[in-house]
Amino acid sequence: MMQKAYEFDFVYDTQAAFRLLLEALSNPGRIVELGPLARKLGGAYAMPLTVAAVLLDNEVSFAVCGSPALAEKITELTLAKTAAVSKADYIFVTENADWQEAVQAAKCGTLRDPHKSATVILCTADLQAGKLQRISGPGIKAVQEIIMCPELQAALDKRDEQEYEYPLGLDFFVLDQRGCLMGIPRKTRIESR
Repeated sequence: MMQKAYEFDFVYDTQAAFRLLLEALSNPGRIVELGPLARKLGGAYAMPLTVAAVLLDNEVSFAVCGSPALAEKITELTLAKTAAVSKADYIFVTENADWQEAVQAAKCGTLRDPHKSATVILCTADLQAGKLQRISGPGIKAVQEIIMCPELQAALDKRDEQEYEYPLGLDFFVLDQRGCLMGIPRKTRIESR
């Protein structure tokens, strides 16, 4: 009898994870539970690997800031190509990396091709370990209050410093070790500092 390397089903579980990523990005600030699916992959990098399994294939490129081991695992799992942060379609930023530097280097697309911007996947210990912030933008009725981790706060501050002209910008996914996922689209803004 053949033994599977993962309990994760790369057809059904990838579809379920894709729906969760869409829910998170369509509802900025809402926390969704990706943990049950990620645990099927197991290991220290289960959360970012689950996101990589959904978003990456051999047609896109990625960069990992802070963990060469994660970059190796993503390549094995997805066959995606590694690239410099400034050229990568997806940028995975681990807890011990410089979040602001990664955001500053990320490509933001062009007015002709705004879809050629990077998606940044931030990995943190606890995405709700921070202070209360108010966010606004598409997908949010008026203003919404969320607890924002310091790493996301720093990344959004750096993104806002760059003053991208819409539709240019960066989309974010924030993952934590507890299995939580939050999406922050390019038009979401922090209202109070």
